[in-house]
Amino acid sequence: MLDVRRLRVLCAVADHTTLSAAAESLSYTPSAVSQQIVALEREIGVRVLHRGPRGVRLTATGQLLVDQTRPILATLKAAEASVAAVIGLSAGRLQLASFATAGATILPRAIADFRERHPDVAITLIQADPDAAMAALRGGDVDLIITADAEQRPNDAIEVVTLLEDPLCAVLPSAHPLANRAQLALEELASETWVDVPTTSEARRLLLRACGQAGFIPRVAFESDEYETVQQLVAAGVGVALIPRLALRTAVPGVTLVPLTVPVVREVMAAVHAPQFRAPATNAMIRILREIAATDPV
Repeated sequence: MLDVRRLRVLCAVADHTTLSAAAESLSYTPSAVSQQIVALEREIGVRVLHRGPRGVRLTATGQLLVDQTRPILATLKAAEASVAAVIGLSAGRLQLASFATAGATILPRAIADFRERHPDVAITLIQADPDAAMAALRGGDVDLIITADAEQRPNDAIEVVTLLEDPLCAVLPSAHPLANRAQLALEELASETWVDVPTTSEARRLLLRACGQAGFIPRVAFESDEYETVQQLVAAGVGVALIPRLALRTAVPGVTLVPLTVPVVREVMAAVHAPQFRAPATNAMIRILREIAATDPV
């Protein structure tokens, strides 16, 4: 493969009558320019310059190389400018994925702040449960995900950044005998019927883990992938629920939130590619997410 640096030198020589003038345009020494041309001729096995007392001129092969090289150099220059624009956050794109609760609470403000600061960077968001979002991140389909309780694997190309702790509350019908308590132990709800998100969700795994630590398996009779629907079912008196604070910013009438004596907390995190594979736009979004998490705690 031809050396692009040598071809660039050849084009500079084509634009000047002497090697000294070409060298000056490139901030090279005349000797360095001569060495690059000799190396190019050795590489292709044919002369590219006629050298004479009055300067140099291209051979037919040299002219052919120059004609075909100039568009390549122009493309490379455009590519360099594009990369510089991405680094300077005046171009590029940022692709996000998030589970629904964070997508409805943390991310709207983060996206608005990002667009205000970096209006030339295109930004997109898809909803995905934590497992699917992590798969998309590992596959390179997205640049940053909001997830929960993710683990940092040793020697992984993914970095996990904790944003905030999101405590879970017991959600009871307002007429429930325990609804007037300041706090309650999770095991006090062992005999209740439960309303929860679907079995395959990370939130269901959290419920099972918390209840298992409290010594029982919850009897989940009603499911919904919308926390508002879960609250509506609790308000109707069909069961109780354990819901993260982030999902309770819009309370449904007819339910009462009761903190637990032994807190159950999930960690809301951003997961991104390792620094050497990360675009500047991703770093900018991480900073914004951290600012929001610090100023707007759950």
